Amino acid sequence: MTDTEPLLLTRDGAVATLTLNRPDRLNTLTYAMFAALPQVLAGAAALPGLRVLVLRGAGTRAFSAGADISEFGTTRTTREQAGAYDEAVIAAEEALAAFPLPTIAAVHGHCYGGGCGLALACDLRFAAAGARFAITPAKLGIVYPLRGTKRLVDLVGPSRAKIILMSGADYSAAQAQSFGLADEVFAGPEALDAGVREFTALLTARSGVTQRGVKETIARILDGATHDDAAHAELRAAAMASPDYAEGVRAFLERRPPAFG
Repeated sequence: MTDTEPLLLTRDGAVATLTLNRPDRLNTLTYAMFAALPQVLAGAAALPGLRVLVLRGAGTRAFSAGADISEFGTTRTTREQAGAYDEAVIAAEEALAAFPLPTIAAVHGHCYGGGCGLALACDLRFAAAGARFAITPAKLGIVYPLRGTKRLVDLVGPSRAKIILMSGADYSAAQAQSFGLADEVFAGPEALDAGVREFTALLTARSGVTQRGVKETIARILDGATHDDAAHAELRAAAMASPDYAEGVRAFLERRPPAFG
């Protein structure tokens, strides 16, 4: 990939970074970017030895200021076009939510609208103190898809989700953390980058089998599962039979850190 592509995938060892790369437009998301995201993520998931994906915005001003509304006059002028656009957004968010490895949104500056939707689809949201969060359908007269709205409700609860969506209000990183939209807040962009590096290093030292199992288990719980079933029993049995389990037990008995593959 070249550094001029709007979705820029790079890799440093076991950690990949997907950058929303339109800094001159506050990393606003075009229809083409939403449509391309599932394929880009599929390519990232296929990279051998990858353990973590970080999603971030290029430049210093924004994670993403949301959808590029300047193109709505050509991409959302009819009911049919709006439906196709929404399907592209849903597919992009679902592909990110279903990514098999841990995902972290590293948020600085504006995190608005569709950009916030992508951040919600990540497993975790780490933010610089100066970040601003807003989800703004009430400023456009639109209704967001159910799955993306459910992610917000799962994080902040139904009443807070109503406040956020009905008002379109703008929130600081500290406010976002107080009601569960942001998981960690760092003093500034440099501290955010350091915090992300530290946490991704921790993740890569732990069992990928466990991490993938945690993602699947919690996703099923959020979709209403309350008890073990055959599928979850198989997930646990597969973990017991994995090289990670053998290495974890062996490392514990030998009193050394595990070396997971």
